[in-house]
Amino acid sequence: MSRRVERIDVEAGSRRTEPDDVVEEAPLTIAARGTDAAVTMRTPGEDLELVRGLLFAEGGPALAGRALTQVDADRVDVDADPAELAPRSFMATAACGVCGRVALAALETRAQTIASDLVVPAATLAGIPDALRAAQARFAATGGLHGAGLFDAAGQALAVREDVGRHNALDKVIGWALGAGHVPLGERIVAVSGRLGYELIEKVVLAGAPIVVAVSAPSSLAIDVAERFGVAVCGFVRGTRLNVYSHGWRVR
Repeated sequence: MSRRVERIDVEAGSRRTEPDDVVEEAPLTIAARGTDAAVTMRTPGEDLELVRGLLFAEGGPALAGRALTQVDADRVDVDADPAELAPRSFMATAACGVCGRVALAALETRAQTIASDLVVPAATLAGIPDALRAAQARFAATGGLHGAGLFDAAGQALAVREDVGRHNALDKVIGWALGAGHVPLGERIVAVSGRLGYELIEKVVLAGAPIVVAVSAPSSLAIDVAERFGVAVCGFVRGTRLNVYSHGWRVR
């Protein structure tokens, strides 16, 4: 999918706008004989394989062997009783950080457009990934953890947390912010060590952060949600360069 991106090079002092290809992300509803059982975020394609793999991992060969029907582009029905897909383990795994019982559209009723007028220099944002990495002591020792951090407008780290799950790491940071009385995060910057998908941008929006920095790429859905709720998404923030996919006015 194509989205407009502002490519900023701090060292060269350049800023240009051009189209950029981003990976598509969309919700897939998994139903059991017509009853919604779970929602998982995925890149469309090979949906029947995805569902069969989930069923095998959480229910074993017997459940994975049931007939599957691609009802439409974003819905697969399993020939199973809804109770067979109800265990907590299946719902938690299938949701990949998104509550499977809550429709995607429900975010509109839970979140508000971020009213903050925060604007941050591109040079400050470009330095955040290195600061995040420097604070990841356990990643330095193991190489096996995701990181998330909360930074002030000057690029100073307020809290950095690590976890094997990228959404867990961000949950820890937001939990710290709640305990410290910083939410909503109207004057703060959120940083993540990898890609930015829906499950992360949802948390950013709900916490009220106006800028998010990602070391890797955002998905199409993450960009769309950020555009709707007033969040500047900065992706591929590496060295002196960064791509701004939404609300570029927040990046000076």
